[in-house]
Amino acid sequence: MIRFQALMHAVQQSIHSAAQAVESAGFKHIDKFFEKVNVEPTSEIKSSSSSITDEHQAQDDEVIYRPKMVAMAFPSQGADGVTSTVVNVPLITLCPISSPRIKDVKFSADLEVTADDSDELHVAFRSPQIIGGEHTITKDSTNTRIEISLVGHEPPEGLQKIIEGYEKALRAQIPG
Repeated sequence: MIRFQALMHAVQQSIHSAAQAVESAGFKHIDKFFEKVNVEPTSEIKSSSSSITDEHQAQDDEVIYRPKMVAMAFPSQGADGVTSTVVNVPLITLCPISSPRIKDVKFSADLEVTADDSDELHVAFRSPQIIGGEHTITKDSTNTRIEISLVGHEPPEGLQKIIEGYEKALRAQIPG
């Protein structure tokens, strides 16, 4: 037997772990579509108004991400016939991106509930019993089921804006 509160805490922790796993899937987009570029540390970076502000000072380990690119040749019709223009295409513009989210969490179990002297609830998982003839047989199978339903959503607004920016830059490179 375990305390009912401990069981509920374990279920809550499992749901939280599932949510963190879903969140970490979003961070995989960074490694998949971008590469780190180390920047030389600078003591001062001037803003467009030529004033120096603390918020614009570079950190010693500043890292910038740039998109992973593929070069693609686009044909275009010109005065001299068909020519090819090489365009650098960000990978993030070529792949559909969906952000999974937890939709439902369902927990069902057959439990034996008892209370102790201090009125604290305790639960135990009942084993299914099969009564047949002269003997009662207890099966070792569990009767607990947890379902977590994931559903795909549009990417977060920030990621969508980044993709749209790269798509706009891509359109500017394509001839015609």
